[in-house]
Amino acid sequence: MKRKIKIGIIGAGGIAQYAHIPTYKKAENVEITSIADTNVEKLKYASQKFDIPKTFTNWEDMLNEDIDAVSICTPNIFHSIQSIKAMEAGKHVLCEKPLCLTEQEVEDVFNTSEKTKMKFMGAMPKRYSGEAQIMKKLIENGHFGEIYYMKASYMRRRGIPGLNTWFTNKRLAGGGPMMDLGVHIIDFLIYLTGIFNPVTVFGTTYSKFFDSTTDGGWPPLDTRIGNKFIEEVNVEDLSSGFVKFANGATLFVETSWAGNCETGTKISILGTKAGAQLPDPENAKNPIKIFGEIEEVLSDTIPTIPPTKAFDEEINHFLKCVREDVDTGTKKDEILTVTRIIDGIYRSAESGKPIMY
Repeated sequence: MKRKIKIGIIGAGGIAQYAHIPTYKKAENVEITSIADTNVEKLKYASQKFDIPKTFTNWEDMLNEDIDAVSICTPNIFHSIQSIKAMEAGKHVLCEKPLCLTEQEVEDVFNTSEKTKMKFMGAMPKRYSGEAQIMKKLIENGHFGEIYYMKASYMRRRGIPGLNTWFTNKRLAGGGPMMDLGVHIIDFLIYLTGIFNPVTVFGTTYSKFFDSTTDGGWPPLDTRIGNKFIEEVNVEDLSSGFVKFANGATLFVETSWAGNCETGTKISILGTKAGAQLPDPENAKNPIKIFGEIEEVLSDTIPTIPPTKAFDEEINHFLKCVREDVDTGTKKDEILTVTRIIDGIYRSAESGKPIMY
């Protein structure tokens, strides 16, 4: 029989209640023994809702408990320090995105993981999708040849999360939709292609709709118990960036919470042998389409996507890493690349000049 893994949850908000906790609850030989949050009202609600026996208003106190691993589901500013403290306390870590806000945080987190021998894994569900399984295999087998251009778009028309909470405060969140949504599609492409080392980043940001739009509905209302809406709104509602990598490849990325735009997620990859357009997660009938040649005839191929539940796959992989001491798949070069791109977009937007690495 598999040994039981004891889990602690740091942060009792939307992503914990709608993703991490329910998924752990479905897993075999896993017990969520503890949960921590500074919001006493929300902490009590979540612990009762999910039958979690121990509660802590100080997350560091929870690290003294007999637990094997933690899920970190707090505002972005706390991700790196909580990951480091948890690993130093002998706990494996599954951390919500963005994993780090600065290059130094990336260095500190991975150095701590190496020193303590504790697992550190990013909660990046797109890596565990059916599309990822197909594309990763094809790319690694050379089906696309040299990948030289990538384009990624994640656009909402009126989808600002947690208006006037930490989501829209730069000190706590690090940024707006590029930090919230862009991290998903940038990480996805870096993971698939293995293209690292951005050398030039140019970015723009806009804030046009905060005075004329409403909250976008995330986190769900039943996870906002006890929230205080007091934070200054000072992040963007739309951002875009252009990135050139050391190998000559380029990436264009755009994200929005609010804008008069077509919505959804679209990802394109262009290679010397073939290209691909990846599906919109809001439209299950829109498959991967691969653009290539068969016997010098231009041909489009639509592969069959294996059905997967990304959060289940993500959590199960983390549990396997803890139980069997296997690699998490979260690599320093990938996270450093994603962090540099997002940070470069924001710094370029502020200065009006490209950022050179």
